[in-house]
Amino acid sequence: MADQNPTGSGAAVALELPADQVGFLRSTFEKARAGVKDELEEFPDQLDPKRLEREEAVYRCLLAALDAQVIVPDRDIRDLVADLAGIVDRANEYSRVMEEHEALHGLLAQLGGGVAR
Repeated sequence: MADQNPTGSGAAVALELPADQVGFLRSTFEKARAGVKDELEEFPDQLDPKRLEREEAVYRCLLAALDAQVIVPDRDIRDLVADLAGIVDRANEYSRVMEEHEALHGLLAQLGGGVAR
């Protein structure tokens, strides 16, 4: 389970995040944490409460880490952030957008209008 203290035991990682990314992450983690808390309250017998409580603790740890700009990552933290990144990528159709971006910028570079990215 995520350590309640983002600077707890383990190898601490100093976070170097621009302010706009911190704002995005804070908003995302707060919304996700609120969703988990709602699920715990509304469906205590239908969902896995231990899993949800663990997720809520991870979000609490991540929010504290944004304030402290340091975190001791554990498996729960890495798994949750990886899952969340996948959800956001799918919601934003990241792979399609990247393919379109590369196709257009590749053509532009061949036309002498820029460099491929």
